Amino acid sequence: MVAVIEGLLSKDQVQTIAKRLFGAQFVDGSMSGGPLGETIKKNTQVSPQSPEYRELAQLVLGVLRQNDKVAITALPRRILSPIFASYVEGNRYGEHVDAALMGPYPGMRTDLSITIFLNEPGAYEGGELVLKTAFGEQVYKRPAGDAVLYPTHYVHRVNPVTRGRRLAIVTWMESMVRDPARREIIEDLAEVMDRLVRENADGESIRRVEKARLNLLRMWAET
Repeated sequence: MVAVIEGLLSKDQVQTIAKRLFGAQFVDGSMSGGPLGETIKKNTQVSPQSPEYRELAQLVLGVLRQNDKVAITALPRRILSPIFASYVEGNRYGEHVDAALMGPYPGMRTDLSITIFLNEPGAYEGGELVLKTAFGEQVYKRPAGDAVLYPTHYVHRVNPVTRGRRLAIVTWMESMVRDPARREIIEDLAEVMDRLVRENADGESIRRVEKARLNLLRMWAET
């Protein structure tokens, strides 16, 4: 249900984004925190009107649309324009569930959230992404360029930053398959097929697994 994507952004891409963020205009992040934003969310984010925003957003969306792991796990139909967030000492984002619909009316259904880390864990203390799952709390603080992809219905938080500055990208996806259990089945079949190919399995086994995956996708996908 939760996927860690190592190296979603390359080192060069991370450096490019970091340099552009250095001169970008940041605004109060509580405005995107829903009805409890002022109470539970304290951070800043790049203004969509900032000259740097469009360039950075296009870079990130391009990476997400081309990544095989994102394609297999999320089956994205639409991806929302990202938020570039900054947390300094004392900043945090308390426990919350992201909105079910985002964007211009009538809105895009949010099935999956993704957090992309932009600086190394040693650059700040605190600031962990914490997901409340059926298996208990899962804590993530990943190297720059790594991402965590998770169902949007999870309650989650960003722990208070106690030193340094945490930079991250957050965005949301509407999947062609809205049911997370069905997405997991399709992903499992895709991973089995990939393993069969790598292990030079017989063609009939590969064809049958791929037939099952494609037929389930045909049954369940909304386009």
